[in-house]
Amino acid sequence: MFASNVRGTIVAMGVAAVGVGLLFRQEAKRWLLVQAAGLLLGVFLYYLLFSTGGGPPVVEKFSEGGTYSGRLQLWTTSLELAWAHPWLGAGPMHFAWPPFHFATGAHSHNALLQWLAEWGFPSTVVMTGLAVWGGWRWMRQEARAAKRASGEANGIRVALVGSVLAAASHAMVSGLLVTPISQVFLALVGGWAWGRYQFQQEPTTVPSSMSHAVLCVLLVVSMGVVGSSLKDLTTVDERRDALLEAVDRNRFSPRYWGQGFLHVRDPEVIDRARRDR
Repeated sequence: MFASNVRGTIVAMGVAAVGVGLLFRQEAKRWLLVQAAGLLLGVFLYYLLFSTGGGPPVVEKFSEGGTYSGRLQLWTTSLELAWAHPWLGAGPMHFAWPPFHFATGAHSHNALLQWLAEWGFPSTVVMTGLAVWGGWRWMRQEARAAKRASGEANGIRVALVGSVLAAASHAMVSGLLVTPISQVFLALVGGWAWGRYQFQQEPTTVPSSMSHAVLCVLLVVSMGVVGSSLKDLTTVDERRDALLEAVDRNRFSPRYWGQGFLHVRDPEVIDRARRDR
């Protein structure tokens, strides 16, 4: 964490440690000791291998108050977009629009504000409510199960809850929502956590034949849609070259995808977008 020079990671691990400590209490002691030992060992190895007499670079970044103004400007821009388009949002990929000063990053360093700006207030309320409600129910379920299980079985529970808490808090100060590696880990960790959730409901009747038929039709249609899009993979290089030639650029933007550049040729539109930014 210190070598990566990322403050958000340290904050996220702190939130995860406090969260699992409050939820699991004694059952989280072993996990917390392992994390503390890893932190101390990492600090020791950092000073042993990379230290030049000063502190880790992340310590200097924490002391630089001026570096936070960039995120504040990004968050302000997100709120401006949300205020201008409150119901349906401005739409995805608008953070990759060149007139905005964070076009290369394509995110506002805050998952909640980015969703608010891109999809509007109603969608944000529904998404946030479902995430908080479902996440809390799952974490409470894991905490209750930890009191009845052995120490070895609790390791997975504590680690999964800690991972989800760390990712959620880190996404509030970074671009985890849009980076590909974070999305892959979201599918892995989130799917693992979802699979462990024991949903309790009243017994229901056996699905009817019509329900099975509708499910089969949807499955076949989805397979057809995915299959028809595979042909586009054969022309990826040609379309990338055409994009760079059309926009007069020598690199892709944003940096997380090969394509995703909203190009505007009207200078008046660009000037209005850059005003007061």
